[in-house]
Parts: sequence; structure tokens; C-alpha cells
Amino acid sequence: MRHSLFAVALAMTTVIALAIPAKAGNYSYGYRQTCVVKTVQTYGAYGRVVIKKVRICK
Repeated sequence: MRHSLFAVALAMTTVIALAIPAKAGNYSYGYRQTCVVKTVQTYGAYGRVVIKKVRICK
């Protein structure tokens, strides 16, 4: 019985130790960037259509 309680305590300590740094990786104050991908159509030097995908983040 004593060994199983020790194993449970060790497992919980390991889980908590690994979960705390993962939670700290977020942006401060709950702010996350939102990114949108837009397609932009331009013309090349010889008049050909060039389509680019541009990512815009706020």
C-alpha cells in the first residue's frame, strides 16, 4: 500500500511539473495573434498574372 501511494504521488508531481511550463508559453494577458491568408493578384513584367498568398497577422 505504501509503495502505491508513493507511485501516485510521484506521478502527480511529474504531471504538474510538465504542465506548468506548457501553460506559461501563451502570450501575456491572454493575447494571441490572429492571422489571415489573402490571395493578391498582380501583374508581372511581361503582363502575366501573378497570384501570391500573403499572410497578414494582427
